[in-house]
Amino acid sequence: MKKKRIFGLAGLAAIVLAAGAGIYYTTSQHSSKDNGDMKVVTSFYPVYEFTKQVVGDEGEVSYLIPAGSEAHDFQPSTKNVADIEKADTFVYLNENMETWVPKVEKTINTKHTKVIKASKGMVLLPGIEEEEHEHGEEGHHHEYDPHLWLSPKRAQKLVETIRDGLIAQHPDKKAVFTTNAEKYLKNYKP
Repeated sequence: MKKKRIFGLAGLAAIVLAAGAGIYYTTSQHSSKDNGDMKVVTSFYPVYEFTKQVVGDEGEVSYLIPAGSEAHDFQPSTKNVADIEKADTFVYLNENMETWVPKVEKTINTKHTKVIKASKGMVLLPGIEEEEHEHGEEGHHHEYDPHLWLSPKRAQKLVETIRDGLIAQHPDKKAVFTTNAEKYLKNYKP
């Protein structure tokens, strides 16, 4: 009987610890290790992944839109806008994906927080009507297809644009950003 009680309490303690760790993770702004003085905020995971690979250990990279959330429908909270404004750099894909960015850009000090549009200079493909989602949500329609990261060639271009934007802001880190981007881009080479 005592063994059952001990195992039961140990199991309960493990569940409480796991739940606490989960809560901490979901509220911790999803950031990479902070090993430098540079702080970069990105919009959502694919942009975060590309940016994190370029930045490497030179700074902290975080993303705003939680995994599993609909990036098309996201509206930044006051805290999100404050996080962007505290950052050295804000990286996003484009206004077709993050429709809220132009409004946020008008409210932040872009002399302090530099903004990198990852799809800058890219020719965007015409948008299509997306089918209804599982939960009865309406589909989305975009004038241009914002899902650029799904194409390996376009993903390469996004990484290069992020790299170039970061180098323009931090020329002293050019060698590191270039090396990190080259290593990551090898994943996209045939």
